[in-house]
Amino acid sequence: MKQAAGYLLTAVFILLIVLSTGSVLREVSAQIGSYNITQVDHKVQVMNSGNVAILDTIHVSGQIPDGFRIGLPYQYSADVLKVLAYDEKHAYNIKLGVPLDDHNGFYGVEVNFEGKTPAVFTVTFMLTNRLVTETESGSYIIDFPAYPSLTQNVKTCNVDIIFPNSPTAITINKADGTETGVSYVKTDLPAYSYLTAQASTILPFGTLQIATINSLNHQITIDATGIVTAEDTYHITSNSATSLSAFVLSLPPEATGVAVKDQSGEPLSAKLTENSGILAASVVFGSFIGQGQTTSLTIQYNLPGAVLQNADYVLGNFKIFPDLLYLVEQATAVFSFPEGATFILPAVTSLDVSATLTRNTFQDILTIEAENMSYIDYLAHQQSTGELAYNYNPVWISFRPTFWATFASLIGCIGIAVYRIHKSREETYENRAERIAAVSQPGYEANPDQQMTAESIKDFVDTYEAKRQLKAELRSLDAKAQKGKIQRQQYKVQKKTIETRIEGLTRNIERKKGLFRGASGIYPDLIIQIELAEADLAESDKNMENLEILYGKGEIARESYKQTIGDYQKIHDKAEAAIKGILLKLREKTR
Repeated sequence: MKQAAGYLLTAVFILLIVLSTGSVLREVSAQIGSYNITQVDHKVQVMNSGNVAILDTIHVSGQIPDGFRIGLPYQYSADVLKVLAYDEKHAYNIKLGVPLDDHNGFYGVEVNFEGKTPAVFTVTFMLTNRLVTETESGSYIIDFPAYPSLTQNVKTCNVDIIFPNSPTAITINKADGTETGVSYVKTDLPAYSYLTAQASTILPFGTLQIATINSLNHQITIDATGIVTAEDTYHITSNSATSLSAFVLSLPPEATGVAVKDQSGEPLSAKLTENSGILAASVVFGSFIGQGQTTSLTIQYNLPGAVLQNADYVLGNFKIFPDLLYLVEQATAVFSFPEGATFILPAVTSLDVSATLTRNTFQDILTIEAENMSYIDYLAHQQSTGELAYNYNPVWISFRPTFWATFASLIGCIGIAVYRIHKSREETYENRAERIAAVSQPGYEANPDQQMTAESIKDFVDTYEAKRQLKAELRSLDAKAQKGKIQRQQYKVQKKTIETRIEGLTRNIERKKGLFRGASGIYPDLIIQIELAEADLAESDKNMENLEILYGKGEIARESYKQTIGDYQKIHDKAEAAIKGILLKLREKTR
């Protein structure tokens, strides 16, 4: 009886395990299998620069979960530059380099919908231009994934190959058949499809310019009246097997007054064409650009001005970058607002981490950086179109003229002062000393019988030279501190030590000067010359220090600064030379 009860309990326990396991499996199955992929639009877009963009637009029925995975054959993994996922309203986060379940040989990505359930969404793979090969005959071979790699079967897959211009001929070779058009359809596409294709095509001349656009510097300047001007500087490296003779640059459709220059500033011819809201400038180079060579192009144009709305100036429907028909590795946009303007829209807190707002004393500058930038980024809501707004008081228009008028007056005053200083310094220290001695009553009593000994003269010269040497050490110490070559505490200790020694030597020198003043002969006159030169040294050093401060603040022009500081330096050098000469003359008296 007990044995039968034991069998019964065991059977009940096993039944509970089976039921709970079945429930979990049904729940997992509901999560994984609660949607179907009804259609995929597989678009292969070849850009002007030869870069290839794979846009897979996926139509689903049912409840799509987070963690949706899609990929392409692993041989393309080294060519992936960027992956984007988006629908009509949202951009989604992507996790790169994930496996497609337990299947090898794929480069997979995982889309996080963050709880949203889109019925239609797009995953875009941005690839390099290494997949486009130019043949000797002038045709092109494009290597691309024939179909997307998904974890479910797909009822219908529509494939389109899109070029900047329609090809005159095309043949697409793939394992499941050959196509002779730019479109084909695959029904019942199996999961984990691993199929590559090669398209051999002939394109109109100049359709593709296989090149790497290393950088774009997009400068937008808004003046005090709201006029907007733009200057785009490109650095382009040719990857084409044949020399490049031209390149197509993208512009905003509302651009006017277009002018193009090469890296030496020479103007280049440009033909403008507009298609689908994109303005393109076909620029002809001044000389051919060979494979591996790099050149620069600068294109300048005007844009619609800022409109005053209430108290703010607004640039409506404004794009940060034009719709670039090529891929730019490093793009930088710099918006310079008028002096005195305050940037207000979009809010600083809403700016992307790649954006920097610099608020200078008189001007706000907005800088935005992006990597691997193209028109695809606008499809994915990576670069929004919106309003730029700033607050500006027109009174600032008069700031610059007023500043320069005041500055001119200041320069005139400085010029007069320098002229007077220069004129007053033209006479020698010897003449000045004689003139002072002739018109002033000495504050000491001269002793005709007092003779200066060689020992006292030598002592004075040695003491003065020691003081000059310590001053030179102090200047060297200050220079090291400014360059950060000495610790601050060590700098303070050494400076204090040197200054203390200088003070002691200065008191000693002043006592010895008294002996010279009371002596007969040329000694009193030499001391007057030294003191005049010392006064000029102190004054010129102080003036140069003040001038450096003004120049550092931008309150004095470079040319005026160079001229004025040169005049002060001449006074300084003249005084130094005079003191050296007097000390040398005194040292000769000791021999």
